[in-house]
Amino acid sequence: MYKIAILALILAFNLGGAVKVFAAEVTLRVHHFLGPESLTQTKLLKPWALRVEKASKGRIKVEIHPDMKLGGKAWDLVDQVSKGTVDMVWTAAAYTPGRFRNTEVFSLPIVHQGDAVATNLAIRELLTQELRDDFKGLYPLLVHVHAGHVFHMASKSINKIDDFKGMALRPPGRRGVGRWTIEALGASPTKKRHPKLPKALKEQKLDGALMSFRLADSMGVIDAVSSHTLYGEGGSFGTSLYLFLMNKKRYEALPDDLKIIIDEQSGKDFAKEIGQTWQQGSVDGQAAAKKHGSKIIVLDKKVREAVNAKQLEVLSLWAKQYDRKGITGLELMEKARKAVKRNLKK
Repeated sequence: MYKIAILALILAFNLGGAVKVFAAEVTLRVHHFLGPESLTQTKLLKPWALRVEKASKGRIKVEIHPDMKLGGKAWDLVDQVSKGTVDMVWTAAAYTPGRFRNTEVFSLPIVHQGDAVATNLAIRELLTQELRDDFKGLYPLLVHVHAGHVFHMASKSINKIDDFKGMALRPPGRRGVGRWTIEALGASPTKKRHPKLPKALKEQKLDGALMSFRLADSMGVIDAVSSHTLYGEGGSFGTSLYLFLMNKKRYEALPDDLKIIIDEQSGKDFAKEIGQTWQQGSVDGQAAAKKHGSKIIVLDKKVREAVNAKQLEVLSLWAKQYDRKGITGLELMEKARKAVKRNLKK
């Protein structure tokens, strides 16, 4: 054993000097509601954890707990990280409607322009000022979106604004922007949650659902429908917000050099990378729909103009409910739109 230790020491110096290997000083537990094979775990949380562990030379260990393995329901995640029950969470803002009221502006149709990278970077720009009140007690590592909501239709197709009349559609959240969008377009949000959504669509217990292509693909919705209606380039039917959050006190208790590592791995490049990943998820979902033989409908310019007129009602409703603390909803929307536009050019 003594000879082996000497040989190992000599080898380390021959390779350019002794390499310091540190025992883990900090273990960070991440909790989320999706499965271990989900895009969130495989493309966001796991790569981020590996980069943090490598950059810290093992001083930080990151444990990922999917499927709500640490207890509670999906809507409990924000409270869990706020209270410090867990160190970090990844969750959907829709599970805590009204909790992230400022940040919600980026989920609005017309604000989000269908480019997840641009919206992710725009959110980063506003995090420290306009959006900061949403994150008291929290340290946001990443706030991101998907490419945009799409109407996935069971048997009827949507080609024009009048096609929405009389339809029952599943919204992307229990209340808020997604439901308002469906109502503004002339359809009715279904009151049932339909936990087995693909089965409900196949049996035509509802006409369709509003969600991203990526989510529709992962849930099996694509195999249950016959057509998909996209807003088209340069716009969307809105999007959903996702949150990768750390308990602020836990972050502040870290040694300064480890804080730097967390920040470096959670910066602009990370926001861009995840935007590209979720954008690709939309492309992959469309490919799956085409393979299934479903019709892909992209609204033409004239129909988009009619849709925009209806979506202005959603923006107006959101603005009226938002107005507070010296800034109006319209002012925040304008700041958000300008930030997205700036980043569309990059």
